[in-house]
Amino acid sequence: MIRTENLTYSHPGNIVGITAIDLQIEPRTQVAILGANGSGKSTLARCLNGIHVPQGGRVLVDDLAVGDPNSTYEIRRRVGMVFQNPDDQLVSTSVETEIAFGLENLSLPRPVMRQRIEEVLQFFHLTGFRGRHPHNLSGGEKQRVAIAAVVALRPRYLILDEPTSLLDPKSKVDINALLTRLTHEYGIACIQITQDPREAVDADRVLILHQGRLISAGSPTEIFSNPLLHQFGLDVPFTVALGNRLSALMPFTREPYLHLDELVVDLAPICKTQPPVPHLTEKNPTKAPAVLRTEELCYSYERGLPTERLAIAGITVEIPRGSILGLVGPSGAGKTTLAQHFNALLEPSSGRVILDGNDIWDVSTDKTAVRRQVGFAFQFPEFQLFDETVEDDVGFGPRNLGFPTAEVDKVVEEALDAVGLPLSVFGKRSPFSLSGGEMRRVAIAGILAATPEVLVLDEPTAGLDPRGAQQIRDIMTRLNGMGHTIILISHDMDLVAKLSSRTIVLNRRKLAIGGSTRSLLTDLELLKSTGLDAPEPTKLMYALRAAGCNVPTQLLTLEEVAQYIEGLQ
Repeated sequence: MIRTENLTYSHPGNIVGITAIDLQIEPRTQVAILGANGSGKSTLARCLNGIHVPQGGRVLVDDLAVGDPNSTYEIRRRVGMVFQNPDDQLVSTSVETEIAFGLENLSLPRPVMRQRIEEVLQFFHLTGFRGRHPHNLSGGEKQRVAIAAVVALRPRYLILDEPTSLLDPKSKVDINALLTRLTHEYGIACIQITQDPREAVDADRVLILHQGRLISAGSPTEIFSNPLLHQFGLDVPFTVALGNRLSALMPFTREPYLHLDELVVDLAPICKTQPPVPHLTEKNPTKAPAVLRTEELCYSYERGLPTERLAIAGITVEIPRGSILGLVGPSGAGKTTLAQHFNALLEPSSGRVILDGNDIWDVSTDKTAVRRQVGFAFQFPEFQLFDETVEDDVGFGPRNLGFPTAEVDKVVEEALDAVGLPLSVFGKRSPFSLSGGEMRRVAIAGILAATPEVLVLDEPTAGLDPRGAQQIRDIMTRLNGMGHTIILISHDMDLVAKLSSRTIVLNRRKLAIGGSTRSLLTDLELLKSTGLDAPEPTKLMYALRAAGCNVPTQLLTLEEVAQYIEGLQ
């Protein structure tokens, strides 16, 4: 058992991480930890395995005290940890040696090492990857390797800090299924930090953190029945939200609805009538001329080397000025590689990129002007944060573009306000003292401060709590309303459904299809063939169809579904 007693920890600068936390985590259980950005989730996780030593209270792992030098080795052996970004903990040149690395540090006999390596390779479906370099794998494959390397050490407890936030839908399902198997077959207690409430519905226990304090703990039913959850910056699963919205219409009082099949059972009697045709407000794809265009674009990494690998092949797309374009596809499909061509971060192996009618790799094209016109917020914000303070980091771009000092101060304040990080509160803080979600917003603010015409956002809401994600959605909507072109790379189909009028799908390094967002995201066969997933509202409508209800399947949002069903009464 892991037990904390009055656990307290503060970061440098007297920034409170967690305060007076008392909890118990039993072996062989699945625990989900939810909380807004900055609530202390990651700080708590690092205290549980001794990365942070408690400054007040204590942590006991099977009665071994964190902070006792004589117990550190054994605690680290019993409590494994997997970080949000698998690249942060992959160190070897092949999958097999990555798994062997920790076993070697335990000085295990070679036959035991070999047995464990083969066991986890098979369990995590990595046998065919044993000789591959981990950094050449997709995001989901890397995360499986990172988890496998920890599981090979046979921990009793496994802490995972948002392990699925950057993965495509299929990889998310695979990772969550693996965690369930680890608990059932290996007896490992899995403690998962997540911003996705759907990942908490099957946990044995859910913990809610707010401003460094543990404010609630209970079963998923107990937690998601709490009407005050939104006050803590959290959200509920789609099924719970829709069930609450339609509660007056339900023939039963089964609340909350944690699973789609429960909702289908109670909605089917309401929907088994001839439904009216729903009125759908379609986002009309803009007919404006293209601000960006690619022609037969190809790119290979490590060209000319034995390790050369094709990243994208023959991609021709047009991005109309003033549009919000969704760019989706499974991990490793080439989305980020394609996007990095839009502002000359990568030079094509062949093909062209046309910005406002000009080939951006023509010798006469000013690359600085290209990067001023097309801003890029990377998937991992820590890769583009470097300055001592938040205000200096956000102001770096405008200063280098020659903005006057007074103008720099103005755009920095406006950009930080736009992402919900007021200059007066966050300006003097180090960007590396912030939570992952806060760092992401600082990175986006740094792009906004340079006032680009085109903004490329790579997984902009990954790692953000519902309130932060809504702020980013509002930012994109507002910028688009001002005439900015937005290119949204995301694995979140609900986000793409809400924002984009047009979507292109990449699969296996090629353009699979492009068109209306509604037509693409409601085509289950297409999504399945490309490793993607439909928005939750769409999945519900298809499930009702399968239950014998003559309902439309082109609904994309909770509001559309709720209005449709309410209209049946």
